[in-house]
Amino acid sequence: MNKKQEQQILDYYSTTDKYIRSRTHSNAHQTVFTKESDRYQWLVLEQKSQCEVEVRQTDSHGTITARDNYELTRNLPKCVGVERLREGANFQIPFNADEINLIYQFGEQGKAETCASLSTILP
Repeated sequence: MNKKQEQQILDYYSTTDKYIRSRTHSNAHQTVFTKESDRYQWLVLEQKSQCEVEVRQTDSHGTITARDNYELTRNLPKCVGVERLREGANFQIPFNADEINLIYQFGEQGKAETCASLSTILP
């Protein structure tokens, strides 16, 4: 994964608090980003193969809340798999490719705004 692809993926997850590369926790196989304001929120980019990257995101308690898979084609990382932790359960909710595209197409700044945007297209 080149620096441009890494930055594109990082931009998908950065909000008001930007992620900062952790030199302490990063190694040759994975790059770890932390938030300056919270030491438990991590974003881990792990190179699975030459063309595959897994991204894991944790919440402020250190619990993995997202596991996404990207395919690196040309200069553009393409999201090919999304899993989100379901509240009150110990399993992940998988999203199919069409659901991923809808989320990216109508996704807003947060969960409430994204749900509102998707609700308006239901009728």
